[in-house]
Amino acid sequence: MNVEDPEHIELSAEEIAELLDRSRAALGPEDFGKLEKLVRSFLYVTRLLEEKGTTIRRLRDLLFGSKTEKLRDILEREEEEEAAETKAPEASEPAGGTEAPEAAQEAPSPDAQDQGATKAKRKGHGRNGAEEYEGAAKAKIEHPSLKPGNPCPQKGCKGKLYLTEPLVLVRVVGQAPLGATVTRVEQLRCNLCLEIFKAPLPEDLGAKKYDESAASMIAILRYGTGVPFNRLDGLQANLGIPLAASTQWDVVARAATLVTPAFKELVRQAAQGDVLHNDDTPVKILELMKKKQKKEKGDDG
Repeated sequence: MNVEDPEHIELSAEEIAELLDRSRAALGPEDFGKLEKLVRSFLYVTRLLEEKGTTIRRLRDLLFGSKTEKLRDILEREEEEEAAETKAPEASEPAGGTEAPEAAQEAPSPDAQDQGATKAKRKGHGRNGAEEYEGAAKAKIEHPSLKPGNPCPQKGCKGKLYLTEPLVLVRVVGQAPLGATVTRVEQLRCNLCLEIFKAPLPEDLGAKKYDESAASMIAILRYGTGVPFNRLDGLQANLGIPLAASTQWDVVARAATLVTPAFKELVRQAAQGDVLHNDDTPVKILELMKKKQKKEKGDDG
């Protein structure tokens, strides 16, 4: 299939904006969003082509994406390209010279360059991305004054704003293993009948002082990670949320009655097994240890 050269059409920014406004009514919101992003991308690439320092590699990364889409990598690559352009005139051979420069003679081989590249690790290697923080609280910050479709606030620009990928920030803070919330409920009293009227309580407040999640966390800390009640008592007191060791035991004991039927059923299921395996690999057998010590003494003698 022969592809003819496209016809060159010149449109101003105002004409493109009017064309998009007319197509908004004919297309649905989803199709119009795709068309608008396509036009904006085309204008952006066209502007890059008009710039003198734009390289084919940069355009290829913008159109097809690079293996590591990180701003740090893009900036480092652009700095290397700029440095190469500035050093290009200096690397040319002097007029009438036939010998290679000393820098070219001492240049490392490709194999040595590959070995150096493999040894050098990039910064940030092994860090957790934002998607790894599944248990973190999620928050969204909207722009206070700008919305999609508003004119660009940049002076001299007549374009319109549209949503792009959000900036994702992760902030890790320290907190007590068990948190607490102090809620003050407003109450009003009649001066004649002395009736008290209190504000309605939120549904998620709960009627009990110690939530089920608090009992689970205490049990996990004590029996899952080995944190004693007294140690957790001191830690909570230092963080301003006191939780006595005796109280921890009471909370766990009350919660244990809820899971006792499931525990007994697990014991019953385990009792039905025909074979019980026990790994005694780390166990020290004293009889064999004595024989080994006697053998070592005999060899030494």
